Amino acid sequence: MRLSCTVYTAITLILFSNIVYASSSERSPVWNQTWTDRLKQDLFVKYDKFARPTQHFNTTVVKFDITLLYVDVDDFKSTITVNGWASHMWTDEKLKWDPVKYGNIQHIHVGSHEVWQPDILLYHSGTAGTVEHYGDTACIIFHDGQVLWVPPAQFIGLCELDLRLWPFDTQVCNMTFGSWTYHGEQIDMRLSETENMERMYVKNAGWKLMDLSKSRESVVYSCCAEPYINLNFKMTLKRNSALYCSILLMPAAAIAFLVLVTFWLPPQSEMKISVAACTILIIAVFLGYLGLKIPLTATPPLIVYFYSGCLCLETISLTLSIVVINMSKRVYCKPLPRNIRLCLLSWPGKLLGLSDLISLIESRRPMPGQELRGKLTEESTTNSTSNISDEGDRQNIISPTKNTTQLQWILAGTAIDRIAFVLFCLILATMAIVCLG
Repeated sequence: MRLSCTVYTAITLILFSNIVYASSSERSPVWNQTWTDRLKQDLFVKYDKFARPTQHFNTTVVKFDITLLYVDVDDFKSTITVNGWASHMWTDEKLKWDPVKYGNIQHIHVGSHEVWQPDILLYHSGTAGTVEHYGDTACIIFHDGQVLWVPPAQFIGLCELDLRLWPFDTQVCNMTFGSWTYHGEQIDMRLSETENMERMYVKNAGWKLMDLSKSRESVVYSCCAEPYINLNFKMTLKRNSALYCSILLMPAAAIAFLVLVTFWLPPQSEMKISVAACTILIIAVFLGYLGLKIPLTATPPLIVYFYSGCLCLETISLTLSIVVINMSKRVYCKPLPRNIRLCLLSWPGKLLGLSDLISLIESRRPMPGQELRGKLTEESTTNSTSNISDEGDRQNIISPTKNTTQLQWILAGTAIDRIAFVLFCLILATMAIVCLG
């Protein structure tokens, strides 16, 4: 009797708790399940995101494209950086559903880490630590199994740069994308048919995107018999050289002028040495600046050759200036060699613009009755010539106090300046056409 009462009491308590639980569930449900929740539960209950979502003998077609937002080139690392949107679209056979059975849902959003993704990477990646290019964004899955994934991406690829025409160079860089592990019979990559939104491109102050071409190719490697599908994006970039024209070209013209102006200073002027030394210092500063702006390559830019050539020419000009000053200011007892004197006093000298000095020397040639007087006054004339002021560029170099021998040596020094001027003009013009043209 006591046992039956205990059983009766337990059954009563169980029934009472069930009634209370049912009433409380009706008042505050634990979970409001939506059609999306039910759909995701049915789709991903046994989904393996690491397995290609089709039969092993079928091919998954992946459409890939890049919308460019920003492009930059690193000269020192020989890399190109591309910021943009990487569009992926493929069909997942395991993620299909009938919209009628799930509240007419046409598509859902899921995290990129929840579904299988094609392992499309940049082959010639310039990053050493990682090859992960894509940001973590959601995917859109449509009821027919199509998956659309457009993550923001940054690609850093290697690019072989030709800096020979720097800073007026145009670079062509290729970026090759493909599956890292799947061959062409497993993943068939194709270019997307949608056009890039060029209005999204942000102009770069350093580079201008001239052209972008895309191509698809099938490559068979020596290791494998199956072909691998690659997508190539070829970008033509031109450097914006407007600023470099003011920084490098205008100083180059000024340096060329300073190299030439040395030969037009009076042959006795020591200012020739000062101008040449200052010009050498200026060229050295610009070569140091170019060393900081340009990487060390096997083929230096032509503009470096131009400044180096100017440095060599100015060094030669400094040496010639020292020789000419020494010839003009030194007191000579021995006259100029006869062949050189006759050549300079004839039409070659006039062709070099030495007519004034030639006329002065011809006028001071002693007459037959004046030879004795010339010998008597030669010593006084020589002494007055030796006292030439150091500021030779401020006084007339064809002073009547100079004897004929000294004037002949001044004529020779001036001829050296004029001949060097003509040669340097030809050399500088050739260098400018080859290096800066």
